[in-house]
Amino acid sequence: MKFILLTFLAIFTVSLSSAQDLIITSDGDSINCKITKINAENIYFTFKHEDEIRNTLLPISQVEHHQVDYYGVAEVPVEKLENYKDYPRIRIALSGGLSFMTGKVSDDVPSDFRDYVQELKSGNNIGGEVTFFITETIGFGARYNLFSSSHQLDRIYIEDADGNVTYGKMSDDLKIKFIAPSFTVRLLNYNKKNAFLFSAAIGYIDYVNDKVIIESFKMTGNTVGFGLDIGYDIGLSENLALGLQVSLITGALSEYTFDYGSSQQTFKLPAGSYENVSRFDLSIGLRFIK
Repeated sequence: MKFILLTFLAIFTVSLSSAQDLIITSDGDSINCKITKINAENIYFTFKHEDEIRNTLLPISQVEHHQVDYYGVAEVPVEKLENYKDYPRIRIALSGGLSFMTGKVSDDVPSDFRDYVQELKSGNNIGGEVTFFITETIGFGARYNLFSSSHQLDRIYIEDADGNVTYGKMSDDLKIKFIAPSFTVRLLNYNKKNAFLFSAAIGYIDYVNDKVIIESFKMTGNTVGFGLDIGYDIGLSENLALGLQVSLITGALSEYTFDYGSSQQTFKLPAGSYENVSRFDLSIGLRFIK
C-alpha cells in the first residue's frame, strides 16, 4: 500500500509540471522542442525561434538522440502545438470484470467449510464513474462499485446440545458496494485519444449478505473504504474509448448486524479480528468522453 501511494504521489507531481523534449542532431546541436510525431522517416516537432513558434521536421538520419520530457520548463505553449486540440473535460466510465478478496480464511472456520468460504472470496464486479477534469491532467468525480459473490451447499446438518440433528442447505449471496468521491490524474498521449489514468477515492463500503444456514437471515455492516485505480483508455473514436483497469479497494468491518426478520442483533468484533473486505478488481469497459 505504501509503495502504491508513493507511486501515485510521484505521478501527481509529474502531472503538475510542464516539460519539453530534447532533440540532438547528428551535427551535435541540441533543440528544446515539443515532439509531435515520429515515423520511420522523420521526426516532427515544434520549437521557438526568436519569439516565433515554428513547426518543422528532421529526417531520422539527421537525429542522433531524442528524449521526451527532458527539459523541466516548456518554451512552447501547448496551444501552439501543431496537433493541439482542447482536452476532453468529461469522462463517464462503465466497467465490469473479476474480483478477488484479499483476506485470509479465518482459523475459526471449521475445516469442512474452508473451501466454501474461499469460494466466496472470488466474484464479479460492475461499476461506473463520472469525472470532470478542471485541467488536462486533474479531475474530480464520483464512483460506484459493486462486488457480488454467491455459493451454496445443498445438504448440511446442525447438531444441537441434546444431540438432535437438523438437515438443510447453506448459501451466501454476498454484495459489497463502494460509493465514493474520487480524484484522478490523467496523462494523455499527443493526439489526446489514449490516456493513462490514476485515481484515488475515500468513501463508504456497504456490506450485505443474504445467508441461509438451515434458516434464512441477513448480515449487514458498513465501514470507511479506500480505493486506488490504475487504468488505460484506448481511443476508439472522438467520444468513445475502451478502458482497462486494475483496482484495489480496502476496508475492514468492526461489527455485523444479524437480521432474522422478527429480531435483530449487533455483534461487535474484537480489536485485531476485524473482517477484511478488501479486494482486487480486474475490469474492462467503455468510456464516454466529451
